[in-house]
Amino acid sequence: MNLVSAFIFSIVFTASADKAPRRLQTYKQTSEYIGLMLVRVNLEREAQRLPPLCINTELQQAAQRHSNDQAMHNFMGHKGSSGSTLSERVTDIGYDWDSVAENVAMGQVNVDEVMDGWMNSEGHRNNILGDYTMLGAAYAFTSNGQTHHFWTQNFGRSDTEKCDDGSVSSNFGTSSNSSIEQTETFFASNDKVMSAPALRNSPINSASSTIFPTSFVHVMLIVFLHWCR
Repeated sequence: MNLVSAFIFSIVFTASADKAPRRLQTYKQTSEYIGLMLVRVNLEREAQRLPPLCINTELQQAAQRHSNDQAMHNFMGHKGSSGSTLSERVTDIGYDWDSVAENVAMGQVNVDEVMDGWMNSEGHRNNILGDYTMLGAAYAFTSNGQTHHFWTQNFGRSDTEKCDDGSVSSNFGTSSNSSIEQTETFFASNDKVMSAPALRNSPINSASSTIFPTSFVHVMLIVFLHWCR
């Protein structure tokens, strides 16, 4: 292999490595991320002079069930693999709700990355800053497929449900993921987010967004191939 070929190979290999999806599980226990998530959500709410949220076990369980479902079946959406809806999932788990909302995402490797994505999208930001009092948030990982990280946030308001004991953000310190190595990047089309609000006796509306839609990637590929001729 001559020097020029070796140089080209090095560039191609490095670029491919940079774009490879992260295949390492970021969190193995709920306790590793739930405090960080609560702190980050409440920091965003505090910036808008909104009251903080607390963690609710039932919302947490419903969120974890949905994240696990998405990871197991490799999809992102508000409708579960069995056809379940947000309102059905939180009701089935036993949460007596007045209003609920949900954010989902896939591809983001840690709390700050997924929160950045949600806060940069109007529908998800509205849920995070919405008129809710309780939060459940869940992460799930799968080693299968191209997307490995799946997230769910469930927000709720209820006159009868209670916060978990000690689930105030000040108990969890500050939000920092500085110890998490982020040397790998994702294809933009793999980083997706969706949001859904729901009120009693009202239909659930969904909204989705990607940083670069697949159609955009296809157009850029065609332009590149034409330029190379």
